[in-house]
Amino acid sequence: MALEMVDDPQDSNEDNGGSGGGGGFSSAGSGGGGGLGMIFNFLPLLFGLFRGRSGGDNNGGGKGGCSGGMILLLVLAAGGYFLLRNQSCNSLSTISDVVSNFTKGGTLDPNEFKKASVYEGLEDDNTKNPLPESVSLLRFAPDRQNQGKQGSCVAWSSAYAARSIIESASTAQNPNSVAFSPAFLYSQIGMDGCQGSLIIKAMEFMTNKGAVPFNEFPYDENNCSRQPTNQLMSEAAQNRMHGFNRLTVGDGVSNLSLRAVKEHLAKDAPVVIGMMVGGSFMEGMMGQKVWHPTQEDYSQTGFGGHALCVIGYDDRLEGGSFQIMNSWGPGWGQNGIGWVRYNDFKEFVREAYGIDPMPKRGAALNIDFECTIGLVNNDTKQYIPLKVSTANTFITTAPVRKGAKFKIEIKNAIECYIYLFTPNPAGTSFVLFPYKPIHSPYCGITGYRLFPKGQSIRADSLGTKDYMGIVVSKEALDYNAINTAINKSSQSTYPGKLNEVISSTSIKNVSFNNTNNGGIYFKADATDKNKVVGCVVEIDKQ
Repeated sequence: MALEMVDDPQDSNEDNGGSGGGGGFSSAGSGGGGGLGMIFNFLPLLFGLFRGRSGGDNNGGGKGGCSGGMILLLVLAAGGYFLLRNQSCNSLSTISDVVSNFTKGGTLDPNEFKKASVYEGLEDDNTKNPLPESVSLLRFAPDRQNQGKQGSCVAWSSAYAARSIIESASTAQNPNSVAFSPAFLYSQIGMDGCQGSLIIKAMEFMTNKGAVPFNEFPYDENNCSRQPTNQLMSEAAQNRMHGFNRLTVGDGVSNLSLRAVKEHLAKDAPVVIGMMVGGSFMEGMMGQKVWHPTQEDYSQTGFGGHALCVIGYDDRLEGGSFQIMNSWGPGWGQNGIGWVRYNDFKEFVREAYGIDPMPKRGAALNIDFECTIGLVNNDTKQYIPLKVSTANTFITTAPVRKGAKFKIEIKNAIECYIYLFTPNPAGTSFVLFPYKPIHSPYCGITGYRLFPKGQSIRADSLGTKDYMGIVVSKEALDYNAINTAINKSSQSTYPGKLNEVISSTSIKNVSFNNTNNGGIYFKADATDKNKVVGCVVEIDKQ
C-alpha cells in the first residue's frame, strides 16, 4: 500500500514538442567540440602505428616509424593543450590574436551545470499552453555595451542583461535607469587574472547576495580586482533575484529544452546561455542580423565558451531563431543583438539557465490564490476522476488498477511551489516530490504543467488504498521538515497528520471543489497572510 516514483522509458526520438531538444554537453562531457575531439580520433591510428612498428625490422624501420609517430603525437598533444585551454574561455588565446575586439570568458563545465535544479516545464500542449509565434524582451534591455578585454561575459549576460531585464519588466521602468553592474558581480565570481567565470556562480550570487546599480559600481575593463564596500554589499541584498533553473530535458545535461527557453521568454523572463563561439560568430557578425555558421564553424575548432542572454524568439525567422544580446558593443550584430537559428542553438549552446520571473508586487499581490490539480493516467491519457470526500480530502470515483502509472497536472494562476507526500507500506511518510533535490518544486512560469518529467507515480501491488498529500504554497517550504513532522504526528490518519502539520501556515478561507473532469480546484483569499493550501487524495485500487 504505497505510491512510488518510477522512471519513464527513455524516448530516443524525443524532440521536445517539435521545437527540439539539443545542445548540452557531449557524452564525453567536454564543454567544447571539434578540435580536441578530432585529436582523440587520431589516437587509435597512432597507437596502431606504434604497435605495427614495435617489432621493428632488420633495417631499423621500426625506430623511424616510432619516432615519426611520437613527433606527430607530441604535435597533436600540444595542439590539444591550446584548444582545451581555449575552451576554458578566458581571453581567447588563439582567436584574440586575430580578433582582439572579442573577448569571451564563460567557463563551461557539465559537472557545474548539473548542480542546478531542473525546471519542471509546462505541459507541451498548444491547446492548454499556447506559445506566441514570436516574443522579444528588447524593450526591457539596457543599451548594449562592450566588455572589452576582460573575460567578464558571464557578469554582463547575467547582471547587466538578464537581471536588468527582469527588473525593467516587473517595474515598467526604463532599463537604462535600472541596469545592474557587471563589474560588481564579476568582482565576486571572477577567476584569478580576469580569466572568466562560471554561469552557475553568477546565478547563485544574484539569488543569494543580490546586485547593485550600474552607476554605483562602474565597469572598468582594466580593473577586475576592485572590491565593493560593506555598504554596497548590504545594498545588493535588497536586489536579490528570486532564483533560476537549468533548462534541460530530464536530469541529464546533454539535451537542452528549447520549449522551456520559449516558456520563460513568453513570461518576460530572460535566459542566460553558455555557448561555444568562434569563427564567423566573431567579425563575421558585424552588422549582421542572423548568424549563418560556415561548414568549418560546425567543427568548432578553436571555439571557446561565451555567455550571452537570450531575449526573444521568432518561429518565422529562417525556420525559427532565438534573439541574443551580446556584450561586444553595438557593432556586433545589429546594435549588439543577433539571431541564432534553432538548429544552430542546439548545436553550439552547452548551458541554459532560466531566470525566475520577479514575484508579483503592489496590486498584483491581490490576485486570488487558485489552482487546478488532476491525476492523468499514463496509458489512457485521461484524468483519474476524483470527488470531494470530507473537507480537503478527495477520493477516486472508481478503483485504480494496481501497477497503474500517472502524473500530476497542475494549472497555476500565480507563482507557487508544489510538494507531494505519501506513506510507505510501513506507514512512514516520505517525500514523493521533489523526487530528487535537483527537481524544482517552483512553478514560476504559470500555466498547465504535467509532472514529474522523466518519472511517473505508480500505485504498487500491495493493499487496496494509497494516500497522497498535496501541499501548494506561495513560498518555498522545508519539505523535509514537513515530512519529519508528519511522521511525528499523533493523529491516527494520514489526512489528519498532514493537516495537523500545516495548520499553522494554512490559509483559512479556502474553497475546494471538483472540476468537470474530476480534478481538484481550490481558491483562496489573497488577503490571508498565511501561504499554504493542503489536501489529500485517497486512491482506491484493485
